Amino acid sequence: MAGAGTYNYLILLLTLSGIANADTGIPLSENDFLKNIPQAVAATRQSLPLSHSPSSVTIISRDMIEAMPTDNLADLLKLVPGFQVFFANGSIQAVTANGQSDRFPRRLEIRVDGRTVYTPINSSVSWESLALDPNDINHIEVVRGSNIAAYGANAAQGAINIFTRDPLASRGTELRLTGGDWDTRNISVRHSTQLGGNAVTLRAKYRENQGFDDLDDQSYVDSLALQGVHSQNFNNELRWELGYSDGNFGFGDGDHPDEIIDEDIDAHWLALEWQQRRDDHLITTRLSANMGVYDHSRTGLLSQALDLTPAQLSLQFPGAIDRPMELEVGRREYRQYDFELEHSFPLTQRGNFLWGFGARHQEVKAPNEFSNSSYQNYDSLFLFSNLQWQFDNRLSGNLGLFAEQNDQTSTGLSPRLSLNYQVSPQQHLRLSGSVARRLPSLYERERLIQLEVMPGTVADLIYISDPDLGAEKFQTYEFGYLGYWFDGRLSVDYRLFREYMDDGIDYIKYPYPDLDDKYRLLENVAEYRMSGYESQIQWRPAATWLVSFQYANVRIDGTIVHPDKTTQLAKRTPVHTGSLLVSKRLPGGWSISGAVFQQSRVSWRGGSKTIPGWHRYDLKIGKLWRIAGKRVELAGIAQNLSDEEYIEYQDGNTFGRHLLLQLEIDI
Repeated sequence: MAGAGTYNYLILLLTLSGIANADTGIPLSENDFLKNIPQAVAATRQSLPLSHSPSSVTIISRDMIEAMPTDNLADLLKLVPGFQVFFANGSIQAVTANGQSDRFPRRLEIRVDGRTVYTPINSSVSWESLALDPNDINHIEVVRGSNIAAYGANAAQGAINIFTRDPLASRGTELRLTGGDWDTRNISVRHSTQLGGNAVTLRAKYRENQGFDDLDDQSYVDSLALQGVHSQNFNNELRWELGYSDGNFGFGDGDHPDEIIDEDIDAHWLALEWQQRRDDHLITTRLSANMGVYDHSRTGLLSQALDLTPAQLSLQFPGAIDRPMELEVGRREYRQYDFELEHSFPLTQRGNFLWGFGARHQEVKAPNEFSNSSYQNYDSLFLFSNLQWQFDNRLSGNLGLFAEQNDQTSTGLSPRLSLNYQVSPQQHLRLSGSVARRLPSLYERERLIQLEVMPGTVADLIYISDPDLGAEKFQTYEFGYLGYWFDGRLSVDYRLFREYMDDGIDYIKYPYPDLDDKYRLLENVAEYRMSGYESQIQWRPAATWLVSFQYANVRIDGTIVHPDKTTQLAKRTPVHTGSLLVSKRLPGGWSISGAVFQQSRVSWRGGSKTIPGWHRYDLKIGKLWRIAGKRVELAGIAQNLSDEEYIEYQDGNTFGRHLLLQLEIDI
């Protein structure tokens, strides 16, 4: 719970806003402020000023991206209050909101230019296979809190919309080289060209590093993506992208380094988006296909899999053949096809309405995880809508609804209602509430891992899904404040929230008469009550300065109910998460930026029992030259400048000082 200091803090903000407004001495109209308030589409699928959004939205702008001391896309999300980013292995990163996650977070919707990049393998996102680095990104919009009302089941704890640089706004060739510790060798080439109403950007990349010290978690990944825009006129535009990524990653538990082996991940995708404007109506059609293969293989004998000697195998299971077999999860293949159509239009001068529908088809073949060599299918249909209404000059609201039905469960309805009140053109308040259902994913629904010594004889039952697995249920209530001071140079975004989850999906160990006397059942056994506050303060005292501060304080009371014991969930969420980014452009083409990151202790699901709290300091110093009209920029990046080592996710993932040198050239 937020203490009394939180409310005093809000009162102080409102008081200072009056001082700031009086200090300018220049009367400003409502339109003067509204035109400077950033807009976002992530919360409702419609472009709305943040002051009219039903949820708190963080926008990571292009100048913030350029200032961050990193060459990893996922690291940018450390600038979102309440978000945690960590390395599960040397190049495999995970992003989650308010903890409660393992190495495969499954309650965040991530989209790139409107295309969902969620994969049915592990019910998560492979950040390393998106064929993107920070230089490709124009901006990122992040909804903090449940956004199922707009994007469906994956958005239970938030939604991330990544917008790449527009081919229509790009020309020429850019080369970016990064090297340094961990034997990092990253090469990125962007080439953009335009012809008439057509624009195309080619992105080619190769990334390699040796991972954490003393772990065999080296990685390499190459990718190629071609994106384009065909624009006949303002009213008719087609955007498309075709790409592939091929990577090899050392994957496994850092506390069992001898068990880390390579995982090959191949991904291919095709995405189409067609926008048509007819008077005040906007119709958007999206089609996408995502296909891929994960291969995490190690072969051995059946006796090795059962941890028996060949003699013990023959004695305990007469007639069993000590045959070669897969000891890991093996080869998994997936195909996913998505279709969406959305239509937005003004109802009256006071209201706008968006509605749409879509369908998703998934196919997964994972013999070792489903105990079935055939493709398992998952089909879902969904409807969505959002009504934005201006009651008067001060009060507005949003009513959103998402309805989803798959081929196994009943229809899930997820409504959201928000009211936004304008105290003044610079100060805005928000109340919102949502009730949401997250339907089980294909992976959660079909999982069955077991070891058969011969057909029909199971020696070890390891994982199985409850055949009656149902939806997770969420309720979220929040109060928000958004304020702009000093002619918009200072902004404060504050969110006070309470979230309830019931029937959460998690594993429970049960006794079972097999080799290890137990198995794990995936069922609806978790529940929690989470409350806290988040704040983001951005200050731009001049065009050459950028200051962005993020902080979240979260408390949770939750359990996993077991017949024999109750597991507490409080330790799975860090109480404190914070970050600070300060950037300054200096004369002569120099620039300097520094970042501070802090996280209190946490026990990640599937990671080490307790990860101690940590903080680190990062620095980036750059120099820009113009040579024959071409841009050349050299930057040095130091991560964890103080070299105070800390653990990321699991034992063995020890992060010390990390130095990189980066060169960007316009060719």
